[in-house]
Formats: sequence, C-alpha cells, structure tokens
Amino acid sequence: MVLAEVEAIVNDRGLLTGPRPTVDREKLQHHLREVLRLLHVDLQDENLLDTPRRWSESLVTLTSGYDYTDVRKLTTLFRKACSAADVNCQNMVVIGGTYKTLCAHHILPFFGQFIIGYIPETMIIGASKIPRIVEVHMRRLQSQEHLAHDVADTVEKILEPRGLAVWMGGVHMCMIMRGVEQESSFMETNVLRGEFLNDERTRDEFMSIVNRRGKRD
Repeated sequence: MVLAEVEAIVNDRGLLTGPRPTVDREKLQHHLREVLRLLHVDLQDENLLDTPRRWSESLVTLTSGYDYTDVRKLTTLFRKACSAADVNCQNMVVIGGTYKTLCAHHILPFFGQFIIGYIPETMIIGASKIPRIVEVHMRRLQSQEHLAHDVADTVEKILEPRGLAVWMGGVHMCMIMRGVEQESSFMETNVLRGEFLNDERTRDEFMSIVNRRGKRD
C-alpha cells in the first residue's frame, strides 16, 4: 500500500475505483474465461465475447479494499482529518449512507444502508470520512456481521470515542436468487460499544434514529 494512495482515500479522491497495478489482469481474465467454459457458457455469443474482461474489471474494482489492509497507517491518516472535540461536548454524532459489497460465501451482492453514531471523547471526524471508511471495508468479500465489526473497529481506533454504534440493514441476493429465494428478506446488524452498550437512554436514542431513518422495505 503506497502512502500517497492511502492519502487519496482520506482526501476523497476516489482512488478505490482506480487502477490496481498489483493485480494481474491478464491472468485473472484467463481464469474467469475458463470458469465460464466450465459452466458451458457459449463465449462465441456476441453478447458474451467481452464478458471475461468486463467481469475481471468489475472484480478488480469490487475487491480494491484488499489494497488497504494496513490498519495502523489508515488510522494515522484518517486522524489527520479529525479535529478536537469541545471539552463539554456531550452530543451524539450520527452519520448515515449506503453500502454495496459482495458476500464472502457466494460472491453475490448484498447492499443497504448504514447508520453510525459516536459520542466524542477528544476528537470528531469530518462527515465525509465515515462513508469513506465504510467504502474501504465494503470493497472486500464480506458478511454483513463482519462488515459492521470491521467498520466499528476502524472508527474506534481512529476516534477512541466514549461510545460507538454501527447499524447496518441489508438485502442479500444470495437469499433472493438462491437458497430460500425470499424476495422480501432483510437483515439487520448492530454493533454497540461503550456508552451505547452500557447506557439504555443513549442506546434508545440511537435506535430511535435507526427506526426513523433505516430503510426496511
């Protein structure tokens, strides 16, 4: 992981969708073509002629989070985007957004919303940096449970807050397209730490925000 590349993530320059010189695209494309042949896919079909290349390029992008596994370096650089919290700050900071990733079991998409709340101890972080942290972790093969904990671990290392809560709601194509084949299936995951775990009023306040903002269609 090159230092300039990590700084690009912190500075919102979108490098997670950029080139990955460490990946052998030619070899990846070759093996994906063989996978399709083993599945008896007709690669001479005009709609499929370029599929191995397109598939390989999409996988390169969707797994780009594996290039950013140095947690210590990520923590140090994201702290540069932090500022001091007011000494009397008792506020809960809540930031939400969307995520999309591939499940580790079937390499099928799952996606949904996240809501992250924290109570500052000494630092606060720019609002755009929380979705960036989520993006680093979602661009790997994931389970929803691991994704929520990975995000919580990173935010906790960066901010060392008095309390931290991560909620994720997701729709899993592995449950819709295979297995139970339930189109209305939905999964929720909560990670609660510090005051969110130990103080009922704080926890209830966060969950009331989740109930208002979290999508459960």
